[in-house]
Amino acid sequence: MRKFKNRLISPRVINQKYLNCSIKFVFFLMIVFFCTQLLIFKLNAEENKFFVDKVIAVVNRDVITWSELYKYMEFTAKDEIKALNPDEKFKYFKAHEEEFLERLIDTKLQIEEAEKYGIFVTDSEIEGAINDIKKKYALTEQAFLETLKKEGMSINDYKKMLKEQIIIGRALNTLVKSKIIITDAEINNYIAAHPELSCDDEGYYVSQIFLKKRENQEELKAKINEVFKRLIQGEPFSKVASQMSEDVTAKTGGAIGLLKKKEIASELSNLFSKMNIGQVSEPMMTEHGIFIFRLDGVCFKKGSEQLVNYVRSLLEDEKFKKDYKLWTRGLRQRAYIEIMD
Repeated sequence: MRKFKNRLISPRVINQKYLNCSIKFVFFLMIVFFCTQLLIFKLNAEENKFFVDKVIAVVNRDVITWSELYKYMEFTAKDEIKALNPDEKFKYFKAHEEEFLERLIDTKLQIEEAEKYGIFVTDSEIEGAINDIKKKYALTEQAFLETLKKEGMSINDYKKMLKEQIIIGRALNTLVKSKIIITDAEINNYIAAHPELSCDDEGYYVSQIFLKKRENQEELKAKINEVFKRLIQGEPFSKVASQMSEDVTAKTGGAIGLLKKKEIASELSNLFSKMNIGQVSEPMMTEHGIFIFRLDGVCFKKGSEQLVNYVRSLLEDEKFKKDYKLWTRGLRQRAYIEIMD
């Protein structure tokens, strides 16, 4: 049997060996971390080519990142903005980035204020709201998820933002709208100052853009897209109508005046009754061509309950806008807000 002598290893040698191992291990971790981050970056880039994430604002103890702002823009954008192709939509978002950021900051502050008053939303209410949205747009579960994916959002992102919007709506009703009072004298004074609201018969003030039918459908689609693109970019309806409408109303900037409810087709009456003042309709196909309408105003029968209710609603909206600005200004004055370059 062979015998081995016990050999003493110098502490310096032990330390050097452990040091070499530690350096190798740290270097290995650095490589793993770098590769992981590179993979995450590639995945994010494939999912959304428009941004590399960064902190762009601090609101009290919360931060806002560019990706959060982008998702907020996708969530709150109007349907006509969402319908743009990705490059045009991104250009629109970049042009209005500061405006959206200010609104997101207000959202953060309003959520904090709602929490102070115990205003909340249950998970079942969120699920119910999502089901209502899917029914409204006739979306299956798969189609709904695909739509979210195209907008760079997960279902959890969407639920979070939907929850915040519902909470803010309830907070505004409780803390702002419930305190608004409209008197009969205010209503009567407004009606007297706006005689265009009172008519012998109900009707609608309307403007239009008319595009003639074409054998080449692609040419017609291009015309329609150009109209809506210019409107989305903020051009006045009257300017677009005067330059693109293909009938005599082009001379008046599209304005066709008052259309009495009893004298127009029920299809048009139903359309205008569902529109808000200043809203532009979807293209309406007829045998003559395409009509795009804007509702400029409404006219009610003199002394009718509908007139009184309409004016009451107008005055409530005016007061709400003023009170909302004051409320939001107060939240900002008490908050810490920092916007990065």
